[in-house]
Order: sequence, then structure tokens, then C-alpha cells
Amino acid sequence: MKYVNDTFYRLINEGAQNRELVEEMKKEVDEFLPSFSDSPDRLSRWGHYYFCDDDGGRLIFDLNSPYKHRCEVCGKIFEDQVFDGVWVYFYRNKAVIMALVSAFIYKATKEKKYFDYSVAVMEFYAGHYKEFPLHNKENLTGESYDAMPWGCGRMMPQGLNESIVAIRFVQTIEILRDELSREFLDLMYHGMFREMYALLAPQATRIHNISCWNLSAIGVMGLAFQDQEMIDFAFSSEFNIRRQLETGVTKDYFWYEGSIHYNFFLLEGIAYLFLFSRIYDYDFGRTGTEILQNMFVQAYDYAFDNHFLPNPNDGWPNLNLKTFSYIYHTAARAMGGDSAVANLLKNIEASDSVRTALPLSEPYYCNNRVCLEQLLFNIDFDYGKFTPVKQKSRNFPKSNYVILRNNTWNGFMKYGLNGKSHAHPDIMNVELMCGDHRISRDLSNAGYRARLCNEWHRKTLSHNTVCWNGKDITSISPGECLYYDENKVTAKARNVYEGIHYTRTMQITEDSFLDDFWVESEKDGVFDYAFHLESGLCLEYDLELEDGDLGFQENGYQHILETKRVKTKESQVVLHVRTEDAAWSIRIDLQENQRLYLLKTMDNPVNQRRNTILLRSTGTSPHYHLKIMLETKQ
Repeated sequence: MKYVNDTFYRLINEGAQNRELVEEMKKEVDEFLPSFSDSPDRLSRWGHYYFCDDDGGRLIFDLNSPYKHRCEVCGKIFEDQVFDGVWVYFYRNKAVIMALVSAFIYKATKEKKYFDYSVAVMEFYAGHYKEFPLHNKENLTGESYDAMPWGCGRMMPQGLNESIVAIRFVQTIEILRDELSREFLDLMYHGMFREMYALLAPQATRIHNISCWNLSAIGVMGLAFQDQEMIDFAFSSEFNIRRQLETGVTKDYFWYEGSIHYNFFLLEGIAYLFLFSRIYDYDFGRTGTEILQNMFVQAYDYAFDNHFLPNPNDGWPNLNLKTFSYIYHTAARAMGGDSAVANLLKNIEASDSVRTALPLSEPYYCNNRVCLEQLLFNIDFDYGKFTPVKQKSRNFPKSNYVILRNNTWNGFMKYGLNGKSHAHPDIMNVELMCGDHRISRDLSNAGYRARLCNEWHRKTLSHNTVCWNGKDITSISPGECLYYDENKVTAKARNVYEGIHYTRTMQITEDSFLDDFWVESEKDGVFDYAFHLESGLCLEYDLELEDGDLGFQENGYQHILETKRVKTKESQVVLHVRTEDAAWSIRIDLQENQRLYLLKTMDNPVNQRRNTILLRSTGTSPHYHLKIMLETKQ
């Protein structure tokens, strides 16, 4: 197998649509690469800094503005050396991506300048690689690989990003390999890839998504240059890639860190290694191959019917399967056009959903529609010929997730954790879809160094669960599924806080969603049940309200925008929710010692507002009951 599909040149030039895509790519390359200029004196900084503290919006990477950085949401302009360093990170990532795209254009058109552009970028970085200082995302530097802090990069602010650079440069080389000189390949190998190996190998020290990227980069470099030491390290070292898959993937084929974004991010790195093992006829291993294939199948099953993805734990908001179609294209190339993964890919491409882009480490999509992988690998696929895959209700007990489906509703619940890495304190959180309407979703988060990521997005209160005494949930342990069928699930989590246990039942019928939440506590306290409604939903009610005060001033409570208490003595309250084409009623049963509050809270980005239902109980062991009923549907 070759990296580029044998039919690529013919088919890319036969189709008018494909030729148009190439012309669009030319415009991007011609705008950037003729003026490409970089220096080892410019220190890169961590991409997670590049977010607005006011609203969590990402700052705009503007090629012409290296010292002024504007928020994409509020428009505020920031001037700061840290942001200047992040601009350098984005610039280098852009250079690496454009070198790859330029190689693609040369392969499609044989226009020599695009070959020269790619080679010039790679020659610069390989020729100066050892001049780039060893530094990590905390801006700590090191004089040698032996003395460097963990997580270092050279071009990039961390070894993770350096691994991505390594793989993208090898991809570029594979496209151009037949026409590259021995001198150039020696420069890339000795000047860069052997140095990258020395940098990355000491960082592959645990079962973690970053180690997987380090190992994948080492393996891809090793296979492409037939370096047995690198190959052996990737596949046989203490925390080798096979062990990562066999240990880090749960029995229901989800990465243990519990983030759907990181599940796909991990699959991206390993899919490249898997593909290069096929290209260079290296035995990836039967067990690892089976795990990898099942991970792609299960990842499709985690998605809602409209291909949006649930978003527990760290990640980015509003992701869908098309966000990650490039990874399915890579795996389909390696596994073959008749594989189950290729069929899922065709289901994804046939969807009418619009792709959501990633804010960091974004792969290349032309017009956010067509990725390079689709054209390089699978340009000969018949995308109209596939077996439709209808997703079903599924319980994933080793991953602490469950999704219920029927013709009307999709309900997702997270009932535990497998550790603290990338975890949010939101055990028993739920997300809810009704048809194509998102009723309530997990916010995920902004960049990790953004103020509101840590003051709001990563707080218990911003999720659909129960908060005790204004504090964040402390458990990082798995939960237990007590009952499951295709329409109903009951799960339990013990010691969510010490001595406090949660049990939640989620049930769907054709016209309703039912939520029963029980708290067992050995302690008195204030228990706040929150259910957040999407910002696009209009909330209506005929209730008397008064200004309220929840009392707490930290752990997200300080960011509540408006607090109203419902003045009622009734044991049941009905709210109404609508959009332009659908309406729902929400029936809330009020127990003794419960008060109902209606809040305005922040979305992601936080310039959008959500209506939040908050039920406050005092005492011990409260029970909450909420029912959402579909009223009209057009």
C-alpha cells in the first residue's frame, strides 16, 4: 500500500469539483508560503492561553497581527507577550499545515513551485531544529534532553504538539518521497527526526493520550525511515502503543480519560501509526488492531442521532462526527474500503450536519468541508454506496456512560469516572436531545488557562447534577449501573461527596423524558439540583417571582447572572419551553423543604445565556423529579 491512493492524480483532475478545491487550496498556500519567515529566537507558547478571560471566546489568529489579538466573541484586543508567543505557535502550525497542503497541490498539479514551497519549509525547520530552545508550556527551559522538564518541545510549546509536527512532516514527505533527494531526506532524518526521537521518548512515561501521540510520532518516523530503534520503542518500550491500547481502553472500547474529544484526539495519533504500519508492512498486532477498529465503531455509537456528540469532561463545545471525519478517513484507508469503519465513514459523509471546527491543532479542511485525507486516501470511494447504520440505545458500564434513544429523544448520562485526568466534577450529568433540538448539552470548556474554564465550565454547578453545600463534587471513581433497558436506566454513584451517594433514573417515552434523582446523605446540608436549558430555547411561565440569593459566592455561584425565586405553595410547577417549530412543557414536583429558583447562567462561549432550573433542598436525602413533555412538533 502507498500513502497516496493510486487513482489520486487521475480522479483529482477529472472532476470539476475536485479541481475547484485545488484552486481554493492554492489561494491559501499562495497567501502564506511565499512570505514564510521564522526564527528559533521566537519562543512559542501554549495554545490554551489564547482565549478571552471575559467570555471564553478564542482569540483570532491573524497573520498580520502578531502583537494584537482580538477575541472572536466580544472583539476585545489584547496586547501581551504570552499571547504573542501563542501567535508564534499558531504561525508554526500554519506553516506545517501549508507545507502539507502545498505538497498535496504539487501531487495534483505537478506545478513545481508547490514542491519547492514544501521543501523550503521543511528544510528551514530541519536545518535549524537544534537551535530552537527546549521549553515547555509553563515556559520552563532545559539545556539538554537529560535535564529538560517533562513535556518539552522545541518548535512547539510541548512535546504533544511536537509529535503532531513530526507526523505532519512525515506525511508531507510521503506525498513527495519519489522526488526528494537523498540529501534532503538525510537532513530531515538526522537534523530533525532523530532529535525529535531524543526529545519525545523520555516523555512516553505513562498510560495517557500524550504518551500515545509521542509513541505514534516515534513509530511513524521510524517506519518512514526504517529506523529500527524508533520502531522498537514505539511497539516494545515500557509504555508502548500496544500496552496503551490494551490498558488505557475500557472493555467497551472508550479511552479511560472519559472525554469524547480526547477519545478522538487519541484515535487521530494512533490511526496515523496504524496506517504507516500498513504502508511499511509492519505487524501492528492483532489485539491492537481489533481494539482500534472497535473504538471507531463505538465512537459512532456514542453520537446522538443527529451526529452531534455528547461532551463529558474536557474538550470543546458543539462537536459532531464530521468534526473528526478526517480520522475515519485515515482509518478507512488502513482498514480498507470494505471495512466496517469505511462504511461508518460513508454514513458520516452522507449526513447533512455541518462540520464543527476545532480551535486548537485543527487539521486541514478546504472550506471546512473536505479534508486532505478524503482526497489523498479515499478519492475512489463510492460515497453513495453504503449500509445505513441506525444507532441504538447503549450502555457502556466500563466507561460510566449510557445513551437512550427512541424516535423522539436521545438522553445521555455520565454516572462515574475512571480517574481525575481531564475529569469534570459532574457525576450523574445528563444531556438531552429531542429530534434535532438540543434541550440541554454539556458546555465542555474553553482553553484550560482561560479564567472562566476553571471558574465556570469545570464546576459542578454548570452541569445537570446536584451540588452539595456549594462545593464541587469530589469523587473520581466509577459508578454502577443498577438497571438498563433501551428506554430506561438507573445508575448509582457512591461517595460523590464523602458519605453522600447519588442514584439517578433517566427514562424516555415517545413523548416524554423523565428524570428521578435521589440523594442518600449522612449529613445535613444544602442540595442544589440544576437542569440547564439551551440558550436557543425560550422559557415561559405564569409564576410569581421574587429576587433570590443562593448564598454561595464561589465554585461557579459567583457567575450566576440572575437569580429569581418562585413564590408558590403548590407541590407541582409547570414551565413551558419553545422554539420556532416545537414546544415542550416541564413539570417539576416540589418536595417538602424544596424551593424552586429560575436562573440565568452562562453558556460556552459565555456571552450566550441559558435558562437554568434550580431546585434547592435542605436537610438530608432529597429526591428530585422532573418530566419534560413534547407538546407540539411541526
